[in-house]
Amino acid sequence: MKRLFSIMAAATMAVSIQAQNADYVISGTTPDSIKKVYVITNLNFDQQDSVAVNGGKFQLSGKKPVNSFITIGYDREHMATVINDYTPITINLKNNFVTGSVQNVQFVDLQKEQQKQDAKLAELYSDWQKARKDETIEAQTKKKTLEKQMDDIQFGQIENILKFAKTHSNSVAPAFYLSQIANSLNYDQLNSVLDNTTAYYHHPLMQQVIALKQALAKRRPGSAFTDLSMEDMDGNPVKLSNWVGKGNYVLVDFWASWCGPCRMEMPNVVDAYKRYHAAKGFDVVGVSFDSQRDAWKKGVKDLGMEWHQMSDLKGWKSAAQTTYGINGIPSNILVDPQGKIVASDLRGEGLAAKLKEIYGY
Repeated sequence: MKRLFSIMAAATMAVSIQAQNADYVISGTTPDSIKKVYVITNLNFDQQDSVAVNGGKFQLSGKKPVNSFITIGYDREHMATVINDYTPITINLKNNFVTGSVQNVQFVDLQKEQQKQDAKLAELYSDWQKARKDETIEAQTKKKTLEKQMDDIQFGQIENILKFAKTHSNSVAPAFYLSQIANSLNYDQLNSVLDNTTAYYHHPLMQQVIALKQALAKRRPGSAFTDLSMEDMDGNPVKLSNWVGKGNYVLVDFWASWCGPCRMEMPNVVDAYKRYHAAKGFDVVGVSFDSQRDAWKKGVKDLGMEWHQMSDLKGWKSAAQTTYGINGIPSNILVDPQGKIVASDLRGEGLAAKLKEIYGY
């Protein structure tokens, strides 16, 4: 199952930084029982500001950067995010009905659709957790079905956001969601929405999205590999170029000893290494995302990894993460004898098929 994420929940707390501040006024209504409405700053529902609700009505005002995103609500199920674009905003927090600028109305409409899908995900995830604890064949079959259903919903949410970005190029709203789902997108998806003529492209939240695309470009087929300088397991300085671009195909494998999916995939890499290393010169370089040397060494030994290893022991702050845009492991790039990338993220049968294509058996 892919990592479960709630797009609305994850995106809710994005706040941009612009040089110029602007006044905002947000009026609205709530159920009569609600006493306060909050400006929300993070997923812990921490409040930056609040205002009393009188007779089911409230008004929030203040200063925020122009085109920043402001999230208001009274609990996790009743909140919405709007854009500070100089226009007065009215919102009914009972149903998230908004009046204001065109981009704010369209933006909140997208949020409502995403929230519907989030609710479905939450229900499926609850069922998945129950099935995960049940070891019967029936429960495990149900678990796989639920995983497929959750993946389908998440893919649908991503497609909705990409479509929204492409059809709302004059709005800054796409920056809000694109900055949150960027790590789930491939190069082609990012490239399809990163047009510097759009209004959202220049939003500060898009800086990380643009940087990610640039990093992903470094592991596209046809690109020359980018060198990494780290240490081997004994603490000696090594470079990726010690082995890559030296006349053989090399699989650069990004992994970590603590990564369950990496451990599940590793037998496929071991099989490929044993099949082609001695006979054809095929090589592997493991680039570890570990932060503890002892755990790294133990993982290498336990998994039978007989090939070269390197790491800067910085975990997710590894230079490999920023250099190659690695947002999940296991991941890899296959580099040809001249140092050009020919494929990426080959796993299981995909890795075996690619090496058979190269070596003929």
